[in-house]
Amino acid sequence: MILIVQTIVVLLIGVLALLLSLYGGYVSAEISSSVHGDMENQHRAEQLYYLLGMIAVIVLVARLLNVPLFFWMLQSLVPYCPSAMCAYGVVNAGTPYSEIALMLKLFLPFVYGSWLTIEMANRRHPDLPLLKPLARSFLTVLVPLVMIDSAADVLLVTTLKPIDVPCCSSVYDVNPPFSPSSLLGSQFGFIIAVLTIVLTLALATLQWFEAKHLAIKVSVAFITLIVPVLYLVTLHDTYAPLVLGLSTHHCPYCLFQEFPDTAFFTGLFWLGVAASGWRLTLEQVWGRHKLATAMNRSIHMFLIKLSSVSLLFSIVSMMTHLIIAL
Repeated sequence: MILIVQTIVVLLIGVLALLLSLYGGYVSAEISSSVHGDMENQHRAEQLYYLLGMIAVIVLVARLLNVPLFFWMLQSLVPYCPSAMCAYGVVNAGTPYSEIALMLKLFLPFVYGSWLTIEMANRRHPDLPLLKPLARSFLTVLVPLVMIDSAADVLLVTTLKPIDVPCCSSVYDVNPPFSPSSLLGSQFGFIIAVLTIVLTLALATLQWFEAKHLAIKVSVAFITLIVPVLYLVTLHDTYAPLVLGLSTHHCPYCLFQEFPDTAFFTGLFWLGVAASGWRLTLEQVWGRHKLATAMNRSIHMFLIKLSSVSLLFSIVSMMTHLIIAL
């Protein structure tokens, strides 16, 4: 184990999240067993639900805030791993737990945010209509996911050792590198980059008009699903080598290390896409239960603003870097 401030913080968050999620699972089980009883049991279920909400906010917000801390930890550990030139070396040194933790950090926060968004909307409804589904989903979905997520962090931090690791060029500079432009031509990489920028701007704009037409709503859902994939391809295929000034080096870790603002705006891009997904998930769940949407108007507008602003700032940053590099 390498003891620095960042590893200690990530370790503590992981352990506390594990303990609190287990307690939250117990509270969820109590809610599920009480919600269909007499009036006294139903009242107890409501009181426990508010306790569950508090536990969930602490656990899930901690896991969300742990994402930037995790990547900060990886970067801070670079000097402690011999031969490591960027955070990829740390990931390599901590395999397989580092790879598992890294993949979970990309996908699980969307699930955490979705649950919190739905819970926030449910709490505003006087009848708490989704009390039982939220309690059940916390027990059956969130508790296992938080346990896996936290356990991966704990195992990574406690088993990581300062060993010699291969340079990132051994993966990102192979011939040909894993990128569409190397397989189909450099112009194809630029086409994907332009498509990423256009679709991101479209997503930031169309969200404000989707209530008027079903086709726009479907388009927003489709773009929300496809644009993260395009962004990852662009990041690896075009963005990193152009901004780094190394045409054969496609390492995003080096990009984030040499230009820290690109890491911030990439996180902002994720937040923008996630906010759109959280809103769409809330609308889907709310509509499935045939609940009035008026109470969610403020949440709906907040997520649209959060998504649009985050996407706009992120893609403007990308365009600026690409223009300067070209």
